[in-house]
Amino acid sequence: MAPPSLLAHLDASKDASALSLAYASIGDEGCNAIARYMRENIMLRTIDLRGNNIRADGLVVLAHALRSGGGNMTSLCMKWNQVGSHSRGIQALSDVLKGNQSITHLDLRNNKIGPDCAPYLSEMLRENSTITHLDLSWNDLGPDGGKALVEGIQANHSLIDCQLSGNRIAEDTLHAIAFVLRRNRQTAPMAASTFRGDRGVKTAEVPASPTMRAGQMMQMTGDTDVTQLVSSPTSPVAMPPRTPTKVQPPLHDEDLSLKILQREQNHSNAEDARFFGEVAEYIDLLQLDVARNKKYRMDAEERERVVTKGFMEREMRYAQEMRELENMLAKAKAEKDELIHDTEYVQHEIDRVRGEKNKTTQDRDKLEEVARATADRLRSDIRDALTTKADLETQIYKVKRRQQEQEEENARLRTYLSKCKEDLDRALR
Repeated sequence: MAPPSLLAHLDASKDASALSLAYASIGDEGCNAIARYMRENIMLRTIDLRGNNIRADGLVVLAHALRSGGGNMTSLCMKWNQVGSHSRGIQALSDVLKGNQSITHLDLRNNKIGPDCAPYLSEMLRENSTITHLDLSWNDLGPDGGKALVEGIQANHSLIDCQLSGNRIAEDTLHAIAFVLRRNRQTAPMAASTFRGDRGVKTAEVPASPTMRAGQMMQMTGDTDVTQLVSSPTSPVAMPPRTPTKVQPPLHDEDLSLKILQREQNHSNAEDARFFGEVAEYIDLLQLDVARNKKYRMDAEERERVVTKGFMEREMRYAQEMRELENMLAKAKAEKDELIHDTEYVQHEIDRVRGEKNKTTQDRDKLEEVARATADRLRSDIRDALTTKADLETQIYKVKRRQQEQEEENARLRTYLSKCKEDLDRALR
C-alpha cells in the first residue's frame, strides 16, 4: 500500500505538467498510486522517478499506465532504480513504446539491465519513431547486448543521442552506433540535436574516441577558414597562411557536418575517408560537449531545485510536525491539569473516607468495649441467676421432701385413724 505522504503529494500535484518524486523510496508498492495518477492527469508531460528502488514489477504497472493514460508525456526518467532485475519490466515498457508517439526522452541509466533485455529494446527502437534521447549508461548490456541493440538503432531514424557508457560494449559496436547517430543528426532538425532542458530528464551521447590527429588538425586550422580544410582532401593537415587573409563568415554547424558527411561518402581513397571520419567525429564530439555542458548545467540546476524543494518540503514537514507536537503538548498539559484536579478530588475523597473510617473504628471500639462490659455483666447476672436457681431448686427439693414426708405421715395417720375407727365400731357393737 502506498504511504500516506505519497498520496498527499500526488493529490497536491494533480493537474501539474511535471511530477518529480526523486529519491522518495516509493518502491513497487507506490507504483500503483503513480499509475493511477498518470491515467487521471492528462496534463502530465514529464515524470522523474529516479532513485526509488523500483523493480521490474513496478515498471510493468507504470508501462500499463503509460499505455492507457500517458499519451501526452514527453519524458520519463527512471534512472538509479532496479527495473532490469527481470526482463518482464523492460519487455512491458518496450511493448508500450513501440506505438507511443509522445515520449522523446527516456532515461534508464544504472538499472541493472542485462543482455537479456537488449532484444526488447532493439525491437522497440526498430518500431519507435519519436524517441530522440536515450540513456542506457551504467547497465550490464555487454557485447551481446550491444550487438542486439545496434540492429534496432540502425533501423531507427529519430534517435540522435544515446549514452552507453559502462556497459562493456565492444568498440566496433560503439563506432557503428555513433555513425548511425551522426547520420540521424544530419537528417534531423538541428534544434532536436541540442540538449532539451526538460525538467527531470537528462540525455547523453555515445562515447566517441576520435584520434589525436583530428584534434591536432582542428587546433592547427582554428585560425583559418574551415572551408579550406574541406576543399583540400588531398592534404591531411592544412597549414594556416602566413599572410593575413580576409576572414569569411563561419559556416553553420549543420552545413559543415553535412559537407563532411558527403565528403566521407564520396571519398577517393581510404586515407581521405579515415581523415573525414575523424573530422566528423571530432565535430560531433565538440557539439556533444556543448550539449553535455548544457546538460551538466541543467543537471546542476535540477539537483539544486530538487535539493531546495526537498529542503522546503522538509521545512514544511518539520513545521507541521512542530505544530502537531505543540498541539499534542497543549493537549497533554490540559490532560495533565485535568488529571491533577481529579487527583486532588480523589485525594480529598480519600482523606474524607479515611476520617470516616477512623471515626467508624473509634465507634466500633467503643461499641466493642460496651459490648464486652455488657457481656461481663450478663455473665455475672447469669452466674448469680444460676446460683439462685440452684438454691431455689434445693429449697424446692426440701419442700417437696417435707411435703412427701407429711403425705406419708398423713397416710399413716389415716391408716391409724381407720383402724381406730374400726376398733371403735367393733367396741360399740
